[in-house]
Amino acid sequence: MIKILNIGKESLADKSGIRINDHLVSLNGHAVNDLLDYYFYQSEEVLDVVYDRDGKLSQIQIEKSYEEDLGLELEDFKLKSCSNNCVFCFIKQNPPRMRKQIYFCDEDYRYSFLYGNYITLTDMGDMELKRIVEQRLSPLYISVHATDPDIRKSIFRFKSDDRLMEKIRYLVKNRIELHTQVVLVPGVNNRDVLKQTISDLYKYKKMIKSLAVVPVGLTRHRKHLPVIMPVSHDLATDLVGQSEDWNRVYQNNEGDPFIYLSDEFYLLAEKPFPGNEHYGPYYQLENGVGLCRQLIESVAGGSKISLTSPLNIGLITGKLAEPLIRDYVLPYLNRITNLNAEIVSIENDFFGNTVTVSGLLTGQDIIGQFPQNSDFDCVFLPPNCINEDGFLLDDLKPEDISRELKTTIKVGSYDIKEMVKILEK
Repeated sequence: MIKILNIGKESLADKSGIRINDHLVSLNGHAVNDLLDYYFYQSEEVLDVVYDRDGKLSQIQIEKSYEEDLGLELEDFKLKSCSNNCVFCFIKQNPPRMRKQIYFCDEDYRYSFLYGNYITLTDMGDMELKRIVEQRLSPLYISVHATDPDIRKSIFRFKSDDRLMEKIRYLVKNRIELHTQVVLVPGVNNRDVLKQTISDLYKYKKMIKSLAVVPVGLTRHRKHLPVIMPVSHDLATDLVGQSEDWNRVYQNNEGDPFIYLSDEFYLLAEKPFPGNEHYGPYYQLENGVGLCRQLIESVAGGSKISLTSPLNIGLITGKLAEPLIRDYVLPYLNRITNLNAEIVSIENDFFGNTVTVSGLLTGQDIIGQFPQNSDFDCVFLPPNCINEDGFLLDDLKPEDISRELKTTIKVGSYDIKEMVKILEK
């Protein structure tokens, strides 16, 4: 059962006598243990509702239209944590004294369905698999890393076979759409291991729509962890070349490419990004696949915008994306009448200089490295360095940075034209 936090005024639940702090027990005989149960089972037009009030069960019947909501606000579910011990786990590479949430690694298929979080399936049992199928929790996002059982054991550091391919076969047989990823660790799951992983997953291209390959992320806080080599320029170059062959051979059932390299590989290799058509419906945008292409597309064509008064702006970026911003974004912005834009490139001292992506920049590094005596009227942060609550990784907010730097700080956008609209206001 699940606690009721609030009830919509004049809603079906309110009119039926259900009250705040009651516990919803079941709908039409189905136990309600979380929000997904509630949304799935309340869709019937006649509902037998069982709820608990102070230890006493009550049952009522509610008639409703198919799409009508009961009007209950329920407590959120407790996230299932990851029990793996992956050799490259980024969570374990965080420095001490960060906020508690930073150290939590989730492994919850419900969040995979709702928000696109990646899960490994290693701990998933038959009951959870059956629930996914029954409630049509599709699509799901799966961290595969390797399909070879022995390689998986060495990556995840567990002793027994977790039956990955058996679980995948069950899901795709029941028409659950999957998107997969491989975190590439040089010398561990590249070359022949990667080739086998691609081959094994491609057999199920009807329901596995995409496979993203992303480079392993390594920080300077890897004490007492296995030694791992970063993805080099040469390896990235080889993979970018290989991807051209993959695009000709591997396509999903919709005719889109099956394999995608994350943007970091093209930046590391200093190679141009594929065209917009390569990314199809941008299956894995949140995984850093296609963000740079979208940014390039957003500045395509000339700018007809004109500001009414002179404005100097700074664009914060990590080291990896600096050439992209310099070559595509700055020329577009500096064609705008009365606008002068400059790059402010930040080295990641917090995690170490092997971490070069903008999404892992911290407020303290931005403040510490910001050019003195700058005359920016406004400075834009990369949109992916801010979480949904408005915090950077070190718990600073844009307003904290603004106060320290004594300048206006705004969160940017991957759609540069949208960002310019902010300047016009």
